Amino acid sequence: MKVTLTQHPVGQGGLMSGILTSDASSFHWVYDCGSNQTSALKREIDCIKTRGHVDFLFLSHLDSDHVNGIDRLLSEGTVTEIVLPYLNDIDRLVAAAHDITTGAITGSFLTFLTDIEGWFAARGVERISYIMPNNDDDGSEEDRFGDGPDLPKDGKEDLREGKIKAKWSRKAINPPLDSDPHREEPTGPSTQRMEMGTSLQMIDDRGPLDWLLAPYAHRPSDQALAAFEAALKSKFHGKHNNPDFLADVLRHPNNRKVFRDCYDHIWSDHNLVSMALYAGPIHTRKWHGNCELNSHQLWRYRHTNAIGWLSTGDMHLNIGRRRSAFLKYYGKLLDKVNVFVLPHHGAHRNFESSLLSKLPNATQCIAAAGTNNSYGHPDEGVIRAVIANGKHFAWVNDEIHSALQCKYCT
Repeated sequence: MKVTLTQHPVGQGGLMSGILTSDASSFHWVYDCGSNQTSALKREIDCIKTRGHVDFLFLSHLDSDHVNGIDRLLSEGTVTEIVLPYLNDIDRLVAAAHDITTGAITGSFLTFLTDIEGWFAARGVERISYIMPNNDDDGSEEDRFGDGPDLPKDGKEDLREGKIKAKWSRKAINPPLDSDPHREEPTGPSTQRMEMGTSLQMIDDRGPLDWLLAPYAHRPSDQALAAFEAALKSKFHGKHNNPDFLADVLRHPNNRKVFRDCYDHIWSDHNLVSMALYAGPIHTRKWHGNCELNSHQLWRYRHTNAIGWLSTGDMHLNIGRRRSAFLKYYGKLLDKVNVFVLPHHGAHRNFESSLLSKLPNATQCIAAAGTNNSYGHPDEGVIRAVIANGKHFAWVNDEIHSALQCKYCT
């Protein structure tokens, strides 16, 4: 088995890719595709294209600096399936309000939020899978998570034959929308919702492989969003439920200002829905590999059972309840993690140093942030905490040589 994992240097944003290969085939996935530095983003999307078809595209959340490259990615290549956290109507309005507040909003992004399925259908996507998020209103951790993500019982290391495929560990909790027998001709991608605990397991013709993609999504409680929704109802007299509401907001400057005022009620927690992803093995105990940063090898031919990669999007892991839920969910995989991508570009308000002690075998902590950005990312205190915990800090920015790439084989 061979795998290449890359944090691409796109600047203030996120773009991670992985490719699992055998003698017979390969499996290619991408996590997030966006940046405030468009030239760096274009360069790295061109790099992604050289690997061919993308099987799965995971989107952690819908801030523009994590998704504004997907139109280019889809226009110049093909993607079979999109995976993103499930968003209700209020979640979509929050995403729009954030980009309006930061000045990053575009008409294309509003069209995307208004009709996610139609937007992807026009770009040739075959399937959309929504991951149902953990909610702060949910019950105890034991009730919510069980044993965390589904893990295959067996997994072989040898990939000398057979086409690599991905299979969800559970059936969707609702039938795909295009399975309606009265629907004459599907007009868009098949759409399904996957319950918490569902993982994407790699298989070939002979059975399961020792590789797993395990998403985990979080959203705040409905109570936390109540102030935002109440403000919308008051200021827009209930019109926020109309299909053309967002387009109307974009057209009229006064409406944009009122919309931003409503958003002020929750601005301190604006990245409300975000999805993490574990990519790595489950059972394997021996790997050979090398990891390179700034074109220099960090280590070579190391034997380890920790080669996993844990991306966190913009999760608020500084909040005790959310951090506890995150660690509980990934509990059986934390000792498999070698690369940990710090949440929200290394921001201090998304980080808590106790996270690092839960990753005993992690050697690399990444901050994906642009050079000279105006946000103070990555935070100096976060950098010091990483180093103090004996881990290497890697700032992957928009410079081409800042990429972190790890290659492993068994």
